Amino acid sequence: MTVFFKIIRWPNVLMTVLTQLVIIYGLLIPSNVVPSLNLWQLVLLIVATALLTASGNVINDIFDVEIDKVNKPEKLLVSKSISEKNAYNLYFVLTILAVGCGFILSNSIDRPIFSSVFIVVAFLLYLYASSLKAMLLVGNVVISILVALVILITGVFELFPSITPETQTTYRFLMERLLEFALMAFLINLIREWVKDCEDVNGDKIGGRNTLAIVLGRTRAAKIIAVCILGIVILIGWYVYEYIYVNDLATYYFIFLIMGPLMFVMIKLWTAQTSKEFHLLSTILKVVLLLGILSIGIFRINYYFN
Repeated sequence: MTVFFKIIRWPNVLMTVLTQLVIIYGLLIPSNVVPSLNLWQLVLLIVATALLTASGNVINDIFDVEIDKVNKPEKLLVSKSISEKNAYNLYFVLTILAVGCGFILSNSIDRPIFSSVFIVVAFLLYLYASSLKAMLLVGNVVISILVALVILITGVFELFPSITPETQTTYRFLMERLLEFALMAFLINLIREWVKDCEDVNGDKIGGRNTLAIVLGRTRAAKIIAVCILGIVILIGWYVYEYIYVNDLATYYFIFLIMGPLMFVMIKLWTAQTSKEFHLLSTILKVVLLLGILSIGIFRINYYFN
């Protein structure tokens, strides 16, 4: 059981579940929106998304065996704690269950076409692990899009089935907000993927991958990533100034818990040299990504205290 939780990377799965719950109970319900999904349908959505996340992590570990022997030998699971055959079996079970839950959910809300989302995501996760991950920038962009999609898919399933002319304006406003948060999640995760490539450069070379850190060199890539982070900080700062400054709590949250850590990572990237240093920066960015997701609910937090 311990191996199971490790190979599905339960913290990532938990983050996916938390993202959907924050969107529903931190944004939609406090905005006086009646979600389209009832309890069992919501459970299906969360389970389907969580299972897809878990299956993606499993297939990623299967294809990363040789690379992980160099980058993370102490965390190697496939071939060491679980056979490749059993890992594949687990991947297929998780994927089939995820797509099945998505199919049942989509048909229960009379939107069978929505089930194609789960099929496409499952296909992209396999393609990412098997080939896209080795392509310069392509894999980084694809996995970051899939991270952002967790935010959007929740809004689509909860809002679109019950949209009416009367609710259209409110629902459009909420989807625009979710698009903004999805963009932030995409950018932060993309930066984190690049930092992870700097951390894993030795194993990636052996695995025949073509990453930013390999093409430009770890030091030069780190400095380019730092410049990109500066651009993201400026973008978030502009967003705070234009749309959030009237909410003191949200303003302080973004400045100290998102922009501050991003600036710290940006500065440290100029001097980072070792895999250990890049691992620390990658971990900080993961925390920033989580805090960014949690910020979705910061604007309506008074709903639960009035």
